[in-house]
Amino acid sequence: MKPARHKNTVTQQRQLFSVEGIWVLYFTSIICGAILMALEIVGGRLLSPFFGGSVYVWGSIIFVFLTALSAGYYLGGIASDKMPSLSLLAGFIAVAGLLILFIPPMVAPLVKFAFAIGLGNYGTLFVAMLLFFLPSAGLGMVSPYIVKLGIKESSRLGNMVGKFYAISTVGSIVGTLATTFILIPWFGIRHIIIALGIILVILAATILLIHKRLPQSILVICLLVISLFGITAADSVSKENLQSGNLIYKKETAYNNIRVEDYNDRRYLLFNDTEQSVINKYKPNEHIWPYTELMDSAARHYRPDATDILVIGIGGGTVINSMLAQSNNLFIDAVDIDPVVIRVAYEYFGLPESPKLRATAGDGRVFLRDKKTRYDVIMVDAYNRSSIPSHLTTREFFSEMESALKPDGIVIFNIVSSIEGDYSLFFKSLLLTSQEVFPESRLFQAETDDPSDLDNLILIASRSELNSPDRLADRTEYMGNIDLSDSMVLTDDYAPVETLALKIMSDVTLD
Repeated sequence: MKPARHKNTVTQQRQLFSVEGIWVLYFTSIICGAILMALEIVGGRLLSPFFGGSVYVWGSIIFVFLTALSAGYYLGGIASDKMPSLSLLAGFIAVAGLLILFIPPMVAPLVKFAFAIGLGNYGTLFVAMLLFFLPSAGLGMVSPYIVKLGIKESSRLGNMVGKFYAISTVGSIVGTLATTFILIPWFGIRHIIIALGIILVILAATILLIHKRLPQSILVICLLVISLFGITAADSVSKENLQSGNLIYKKETAYNNIRVEDYNDRRYLLFNDTEQSVINKYKPNEHIWPYTELMDSAARHYRPDATDILVIGIGGGTVINSMLAQSNNLFIDAVDIDPVVIRVAYEYFGLPESPKLRATAGDGRVFLRDKKTRYDVIMVDAYNRSSIPSHLTTREFFSEMESALKPDGIVIFNIVSSIEGDYSLFFKSLLLTSQEVFPESRLFQAETDDPSDLDNLILIASRSELNSPDRLADRTEYMGNIDLSDSMVLTDDYAPVETLALKIMSDVTLD
């Protein structure tokens, strides 16, 4: 009797899947593989505005996806043995797709909660787990289910399993390349994630329809419509609660979520919802924020005869505009990692098309290493409140800057931090690191007189002697003692800037 039942089961499997049915499984495998990798890549980008583009973000994302896939493979194998049904496979895919739809509106509340309960860097892992574990586990269940449903001849099991995993891997490759080189540069992260969810739900409905499960297919589509309606309504409420100016430009790039907004006569540049630059639309060469005026004043005071300047981190180009407007003898090299930022600075913030300015898209450190020019002044304005490029904070980088300076050249840093207190760890470590290369330094606070307040700190560093001016841009030099006992020298081997700046980043998120 047992052999007869086994033969019966194999016969049913053969009847269940025609050649067309196998191709449906192949197609499902490649689509799910592509979407899984796409979700992993955009997941890191989704969290980076809140936690920075740090190792914590990518480590958490990789951990969550690997853990979810392990769980999905295991549970999918058990379920496929007990209930080998195309309808159930479609159900897993539909649920995964619906869960993905709700990732974008849930990320901000979860991040705020994580910081509010003091999770720190572990908040990245906490948020990633809540957002991505269940949909990834659902997609992980697809592979063992497809293998089970695709078995037609037990003697060719290895061949069949190899084909399905090869096809799934091809899908992952396509998803990785398409997301990295096409989707992220051309579409917003939020739109990409929602599109991934929609594709999965439609795939599930199609499988059900092919399997002649019309009521279930209609139910899946109805759930999709209801979910999209709810997400749209939630978005509308959220936008009404946000204080926002007149949106002029918006672009999701490989590095930033860029917005340009007008408030009366002022125009703001925002990266990932954090203000980066501001100008008076009718007087673009004038400073509005004290820190840009301080950087400009420091360059003119300490190196009044400067002819060659390098600016790392362009933003809206406020300092560049002012310096070029005041001097006919300057040549400025400006570099920014994001080419869209450069284009926005030209189109919306009055960055001049001038033979005295050369703006280059690229990494500031790579640019510095490849250039043969020696500069009077190097300005570093690349430390974002929510993301700090660690390779631009190290002793090795400072040594490369020193080599690119003229004998009496200076470096001017804009550092969002504090001199003392909870926000000071990053600044103190940066100061200690700079002293390894530049023994002379002067420090100014842009807006506050309290050293424990979060502020734009303007640090001027040099190997040559620097005087102490009475005032720069109506600000006095900070003359207090700075305790560096709890700071560290940052190196290419060890520069934990995400940990040092954790308090700064968390407060930005909670604002």
